[in-house]
Amino acid sequence: MHARLTIVNRLALRLLCGLGFVGAIAPLRAADRVELGRLSTGAAVAFVRDGGTWGLAITGGPAPEFRQAKPARIEVYRADADIRELDSGYAHVEKSAGGIDATANVTADGGVAFHVQDHWSVQGAVLSVRRSVSVTGSAAGGFASSVVLAADAAWNDVNCFAPGVLYGDPAHNGERAPGGALNAEARHFLIREDLLPAPLFALSFADGASVSVLDPAPRGDSTVEETKLTQDAMTDRRFEFGALGAWQADGSPVEFGFTFPGSMGIYPFDPMATAPEWFRRYHPIAPGVSHHYEVRFRFGANESFRDVTRDSWRWAWRVLRPTVPVIDVEEVRRVLLDHLEAHAATIDGRTGIPFVLNTITDKLQWNWTMIAIGFVGKNLECADQLLREGDRDPTERGKKMRATGLAIISSLITALHDVPLKATGYDLSTGRPWDHIWLAPWLRNATESMRTLMLAYRREHALGRDHPEWFAWMKNYVDWLVLQQRADGSFPRRWKAGSSEVAEPTGTASYCPVPLLVLMTAQTGDPKYQQAARRAADYVWKNWGERGLFVGGASDNPNI
Repeated sequence: MHARLTIVNRLALRLLCGLGFVGAIAPLRAADRVELGRLSTGAAVAFVRDGGTWGLAITGGPAPEFRQAKPARIEVYRADADIRELDSGYAHVEKSAGGIDATANVTADGGVAFHVQDHWSVQGAVLSVRRSVSVTGSAAGGFASSVVLAADAAWNDVNCFAPGVLYGDPAHNGERAPGGALNAEARHFLIREDLLPAPLFALSFADGASVSVLDPAPRGDSTVEETKLTQDAMTDRRFEFGALGAWQADGSPVEFGFTFPGSMGIYPFDPMATAPEWFRRYHPIAPGVSHHYEVRFRFGANESFRDVTRDSWRWAWRVLRPTVPVIDVEEVRRVLLDHLEAHAATIDGRTGIPFVLNTITDKLQWNWTMIAIGFVGKNLECADQLLREGDRDPTERGKKMRATGLAIISSLITALHDVPLKATGYDLSTGRPWDHIWLAPWLRNATESMRTLMLAYRREHALGRDHPEWFAWMKNYVDWLVLQQRADGSFPRRWKAGSSEVAEPTGTASYCPVPLLVLMTAQTGDPKYQQAARRAADYVWKNWGERGLFVGGASDNPNI
């Protein structure tokens, strides 16, 4: 068999030689591909020459193929109506210590050229590129560069993750949010890194493959004027922030990556606005101007979307290694609690922490007498902190803290005594429930604060201090709440004031009562509360949790 194959091979070689092909083909295959390395997923990373310049190809392994024929991408801005996308493959690619060095010159009008120098490397599951761009010549306007890969995938087959902004399905993100429905419909997510808790964006594919892009050394430098977003386009060499995301043009593959400096389109909160307002940021086109940054791509396999959010976030944490500043926690606590207690107000025997105080002038805001529980009001949480400080400090200061905390709780129970609740806050000046949408009977507001009060009640009881009026108020509310649970385990988001009539049926806040219900069983021994908690938790998990979606945080918005 071996001899037969050898004869066949020789015949084939003679035929090719006779046609004059061997001299052209054999060296071409070796010279037109330079291997960078292999990712731990099994994918091979190589630079491939086509048409005289070099592009990047990531093939094999579990993920879709990723390619970029023209890695040197420059955007040149002259005016809103004159934005030019310039790109080029690498002119030179050569192996160097630890990776591959690649260079390209991207030319523009007027003798301007952008000199791109990239160093690529592979380590484990991570592909990295360190980029430097310098400018020759000068021109009006500005420029930005980007590192972008193209994935052989359909937009609808990809789930996107941006920490704190986007968790796959954008339906509950708010229509006009950066990770919202309008950007999803436009197939375009591009988010400035200073909007994110970590400069990270990830794609998750249906077959369990994933890829994440990270800025491993974010700086975020800007100017005061730039941060106001009063100008649509600005050019300044001090801008040191980028933008990350994914997008797809008609008939094109899904692209994703990093742009520097970072531009971003934001949909105005105007229902008539159908297009985003762009805030474009550039570096000047002038001699001596250069910018530098690094981008890393992490490739994953056999990951569910939940796995991607966890694994990519932990990768970012390990890379960024955020430092924890050392502070005097005891001193900070004392100062903040002194500040909190000093702002407690008392009117006609009622005590509370005002909803709003002006930090610039002594002028009182219209809603300063709003005394709210839960969400952003948190009067019961404030009272709990004052009670805790009272236990720590036996001096007159601590006694005052305790007295204020007890007064806040007593005033709230008196004002909001009736169940069903007429509101989740009251007017300190009148003692009556506050008639405003912010303080309507929201599920989150009430259950969130009553959980804190239950913990305070149990702590006080263990110390020999009984507050039967606290417990009676909470149990009255929780007994009513259990009756509001629906067959699927969910709870309405809001009720009409003082009634069991549902004002907003959305079940996205059904996670809120769970801790309170569990605590009520712990306090009473009655299992019905914990059973209700389990049903609510199962509802949230089945609808959102098992897909890794985060929904329902804001009291007054079912989509956030």
